[in-house]
Amino acid sequence: MVQKPPALHRGDAIGVVAPSSPVEMELLERGVRELEAIGYRIVVSDAVLARKGFFAGEHQRRAEAVLRFLLDPEIRAIFCARGGYGSNYVVEALSLRPVVQKLKQQTPKIVMGYSDVTTLLCFLHQTLGWVTFQGPLVAREFAGGELFYEWAALEQVLSKADPGAILNSDAAILQPGIGEGRLFGGCIPMLTATLGTPQEIETAGTILLLEDVDEKPFRIDRMLFHLRRAGKFRGIKGVVFGEMPGCGGGATAKDGLKEIIMEAFRGIEIPIIFGFRFGHTTGKCLAIPIGVKARLTAQEKVSITLLEGAVKARVKKGTAKRRTRK
Repeated sequence: MVQKPPALHRGDAIGVVAPSSPVEMELLERGVRELEAIGYRIVVSDAVLARKGFFAGEHQRRAEAVLRFLLDPEIRAIFCARGGYGSNYVVEALSLRPVVQKLKQQTPKIVMGYSDVTTLLCFLHQTLGWVTFQGPLVAREFAGGELFYEWAALEQVLSKADPGAILNSDAAILQPGIGEGRLFGGCIPMLTATLGTPQEIETAGTILLLEDVDEKPFRIDRMLFHLRRAGKFRGIKGVVFGEMPGCGGGATAKDGLKEIIMEAFRGIEIPIIFGFRFGHTTGKCLAIPIGVKARLTAQEKVSITLLEGAVKARVKKGTAKRRTRK
């Protein structure tokens, strides 16, 4: 059963964690300032700037930092500082039975990120039923300012419980059609890495979100082949590829990957689009809710319509206005 988190309002506390790779202090501070300018209260985990090799600190410490905010009733949302690698270790710690039982007693909360954070988002959705969010990272898009994230769409998804939000796109149509299902997916290597584990992804009935960055065509082909052979394209209702910057090896990522994609989904009559701006992107990163019913339209124009709200309405205690930057 899908469980939606309460809506996020300005003035609410957002916890910032680093479940994966090390975070640069300057980028973190810029991202925090951006979120504070919007009107949120930001609580940064004391483990965010920790380092151990290519991880943001010890595995157990990263897991404890995430768990602490998941259990803290004052924290309304958790935004991840960056991706990289390491969320799989956090998920391993959170998947212990006593921890899962404790989390099942909690009110769901917004958890957002992309890239390596896909592992955490899928775990929370599949294990607890929570709606989670593929969306901007604190030390990346928020650090870059509104040139790198879509504020109106973000607020629509995180703060409003009404159905009908439409995410329009100039994405290319590889296979036309209309499909309805639950949004699910994320970074392709993270999805593939779940196969054969207790957290193996379940994709039947979904509109599958797939994205990556700086990956060679043969590796994209290998991962799509693996997912197809594992039955993960069986029963899906549509496919949404991200912008895939640096992938493909052609003049554009689409040119380099189109043949690989069409071969991977050969014989599957569903809408397939390429270039939706979520995850790794060169433009404004959208927030897409995982677990929400949606309609993918790939005809004359491309859009994703949310057939239900991603959050539950709650009474506002007060309205904080967005502060003007000096």
